[in-house]
Amino acid sequence: MGDLLRDPLQVPNLWRDLAPQELRVLASKDEIPNRLGVAVYHSRIRSRSARFTYVVQRPEEAAVIEQVRDYLKSTTVLQVDRDICQNPANIFRVRYAVTRPYARLAYMMSRNLSAPRDSRDPDILVVQVPEWPDLGIYVHPAPDGRVYTYVLGSDYYGEAKMGSLRAAMHIMRERRGGLGLHAASKVYRLATAAGMAERGALIFGLSGTGKTTISVNGHGLEPPEGITLLQDDIVMLTPSAYGYGTEEAFYVKTDSITEQPGLLEATKVPTAVLENTWVEEDGSIDFTNWTLTSNGRAIVPRWAIPHTGGDLDLPKVDLVFFNTRRYDLPPVGRLASPAQAAAFLMLGESTITSADDPNRVGESMRVVAFDPFILGDFHKQGNFFYQLLKANPDIRVYLLNTGKMGGMDDGVKITPEVTMRTVEAVVRGQVSWQYDPILGYDTATDIPGVDLNQYDPYRIYGKDRFAALMGALRRERQAWLDQFPELHADIRNALKE
Repeated sequence: MGDLLRDPLQVPNLWRDLAPQELRVLASKDEIPNRLGVAVYHSRIRSRSARFTYVVQRPEEAAVIEQVRDYLKSTTVLQVDRDICQNPANIFRVRYAVTRPYARLAYMMSRNLSAPRDSRDPDILVVQVPEWPDLGIYVHPAPDGRVYTYVLGSDYYGEAKMGSLRAAMHIMRERRGGLGLHAASKVYRLATAAGMAERGALIFGLSGTGKTTISVNGHGLEPPEGITLLQDDIVMLTPSAYGYGTEEAFYVKTDSITEQPGLLEATKVPTAVLENTWVEEDGSIDFTNWTLTSNGRAIVPRWAIPHTGGDLDLPKVDLVFFNTRRYDLPPVGRLASPAQAAAFLMLGESTITSADDPNRVGESMRVVAFDPFILGDFHKQGNFFYQLLKANPDIRVYLLNTGKMGGMDDGVKITPEVTMRTVEAVVRGQVSWQYDPILGYDTATDIPGVDLNQYDPYRIYGKDRFAALMGALRRERQAWLDQFPELHADIRNALKE
């Protein structure tokens, strides 16, 4: 199996080293004309196919790859080499290959990741064959340290992007002594009594919990205060709490982009690429029309987004925010210990919405580390994070609720404005805290500019009912953690009464 995957592809026509502009010309047949003049493409598959993603282990999976490689011997393939991360200390070379009729995917890859600066061998190979009759994503972390991915039957760019980044995160954890994180990163520059100070933040969250909204927000800060947005999706973290940035451009959802002016403007620059967004007959783009899908996407260059700079890396993590969206938690909590924080990372918690499953609205949803791209050995995420926090005791970890306190129908929405004020107050150290024995961590008693009374769970539910709700939630959480016997005992026991 290893030789099958590692051997170079045998194709009669391999087109490589094409410039992005040349790839766009090759993909011009697929462009949707529009007033902005940017590349707009519509794909047949419009979201990731997580249920059809397999780690190659069995002979029948290897047999599929062999059939694909035989097919490629009679077709034309485009090859694009790109880099994840720009810091020479931690680059991942990606070799992406796609069949010629789908040049748009090669073009999107060329706009998303960085152009190579040297001739090193690839760490990651991603082969995409959208015309393959059966849907399947086959991933193989090989003994040689490389990761090979075959994307079959899908023409969705997200599979190529995450095939690359998933592989890099795996290599970071297994080979480079760090941890790949599905998180955004930014730096706050704030005036303090001792002068200007910088504080680095990581923001985690499942889709729809506000990760991007928080990461791109400037909080209205005026110079010399401000923020620098570093990354929106993936960060490679070292044991010293240094975070390597990964992407030259962001691949963002467009369903709420009209509420984020900075991102909206970035979709209008010539190198932006839009995927599955609605184009009217007059050529205007309507991001609020979800006829095709609510999962419209845009590749937007970092330089076009407000508050960005040239550097992708986060020099030091000082704060970590876990976003969740629930009906029963106050807007913010401060976690009590490294073990508890690692437990909440393992929980990766939110709730199911009507967009996920109308029949299960409000039920808990959990994804380890808020990251659906982990290739097994989930306990390693929590154990690394626990050791990181123990070695860097100055890092504080917070739980943000961006949901609707009190219920889906009649609850009180924790608005983005409240969340932004809360985050800024936390970063400035302006929040007053008090330990809550039912929740098991500190909750805010005062946040400047926020009326916490309307989000008080004791007022909304009553103490007895709230204690019962949290008791049931604690048991759910414990059952989840107990699935991971190799998780450090301190983490598995961190939420017990």
